Amino acid sequence: MTKPTLNEKIEQILAEENAQIEQNTWQGKLKRVWQSENRKIAIKAEVCTLLRGLSKKGIFTLFLIVAFIFMLTFSVL
Repeated sequence: MTKPTLNEKIEQILAEENAQIEQNTWQGKLKRVWQSENRKIAIKAEVCTLLRGLSKKGIFTLFLIVAFIFMLTFSVL
């Protein structure tokens, strides 16, 4: 068994970093939800992860935006 060369080690490290970056992007999250067996649970997990990263002020702001859009849509209908 041969030892990996320096270039192979660098390629492996770069590939791992790119995979980690891809996993944390919006597209990576959508892929993870789409490929999951139970999409409802996967979406709930992603939303919980998103909300866990926000402060109370951020969550309140997001709630206001959703409520405002809902009221605008409801008033038109």
